[in-house]
Amino acid sequence: MILSRQIWLSRLMILILLLFIVACGVKFDLPTATNKETPVFGAGDTSYIRISPDWDTDNSYSFSSPWDVIVGTDGYLFIADHDRPYIHVISAAGSETIIDTYGNDFTELTDLADPQGNSVFPMAIAQDIQLNLFIADSSNRLLVWNQYLNNVGVDSLAVSIQLRSPDNDLLWVSNYDSIVMLQVNDWSIENIEWSSDDLEQWLSPRLFWDAGDSQEALNVSSYYVDPDSVHVTGVSAYGDKCLLSDTHSNAILGLSYIPAALLMTGTGEQILVYRGTMTERTVSNGTGNGTVNDPRGIAHDQNGAFYYTQWGENFSVHKIGGSHGFEYGEDDIMDIERYDHASDVSLDQGGNIYVADTGHDRIQQFTSAGKFAFNIGMSRVFVDSTISDSILINSEYQQIERDTTFQVEVADILSSPRSVAIDATGVVYIADTKNNRVMRYRLSTELDYSTDN
Repeated sequence: MILSRQIWLSRLMILILLLFIVACGVKFDLPTATNKETPVFGAGDTSYIRISPDWDTDNSYSFSSPWDVIVGTDGYLFIADHDRPYIHVISAAGSETIIDTYGNDFTELTDLADPQGNSVFPMAIAQDIQLNLFIADSSNRLLVWNQYLNNVGVDSLAVSIQLRSPDNDLLWVSNYDSIVMLQVNDWSIENIEWSSDDLEQWLSPRLFWDAGDSQEALNVSSYYVDPDSVHVTGVSAYGDKCLLSDTHSNAILGLSYIPAALLMTGTGEQILVYRGTMTERTVSNGTGNGTVNDPRGIAHDQNGAFYYTQWGENFSVHKIGGSHGFEYGEDDIMDIERYDHASDVSLDQGGNIYVADTGHDRIQQFTSAGKFAFNIGMSRVFVDSTISDSILINSEYQQIERDTTFQVEVADILSSPRSVAIDATGVVYIADTKNNRVMRYRLSTELDYSTDN
């Protein structure tokens, strides 16, 4: 009986000590990193691991300032090199490509110029399902270059089209706006007059949208946007619309595709090419959720909802449309203090969201519901620390110190990453801008740090 009572008292004393330890807290000294080179992962630890080799000068890649990276419609990576008039094209195997065995010719992207011959320094790019590559250079215009036309070539251009009315009247028309209007009113195409003159313009980067054009300027002004002061810093295409981030007007501008020409390709196909016209100011300036302040990157998901980042105050990431939005105080992605200059946003096929947190030298991944999942582009390192426990012994507090180690994430790999993209296999590509390279990561539970190309 006495022994049982002693055991009970002993257990009670241990419980009291534990309560005092919890109540008094644990004091951590400032940690000291013991390893800043190779991350260490525990068995079964899910994490993003770095794929080697890095795409840098040591491995024959010649980026000067990779500003934007996208995964194209057919799997090629396009990388906008902002310090040069150049868009690099990289195959899925990691080879820089100018002309490939499939007929693609990317030569026009190696010395970017506008129709007047002026060099274009790309800032943001996007590609739609018709292989139109949109190129923004922070001006008040948007260029477009079509990958498919450069593959198959252009044979001729329709210069006039004969249409038949519902009453069988015939009319030759050369203006495409008029052609579209007549077709809406049930006029049908009867004959086409073709020309082989001046076809090079359709193979080179051309103006898709120009806010400075006299007619378009009037249209833009009707949405309370100064056409001369537009600065396009982000672009995304979905369906037959294109969205632009305008950092000067603090607005997201909506462009619609309208026919610009009918072309006959080298393979005998008739293809319409388009220009853009502003049809909506999709998001206006403000500091609350769903408004915009100094917008940057922009992206669509598979359902047509779009996301954009901004450098302005308050919320750095916004979502417009879709089945649900994000709420401040509930969703991690809306934390005001989480980012330092969020420059880009991208989505994978599962709807996960990736944000280029430029000022913090990292990429943050969130679930489609806006919950934080992973940091990418950071090292996991062991740090040494001393834990000081305050313990009550014989009615007196005593300090018991013990050495320990634990893991933390350190932003020691990336330097001001401006953009992020994800391919169909889940590989994450990062424009590591100040390091003049592109980094690749993949999610894994394996213990290896890197994989071969």
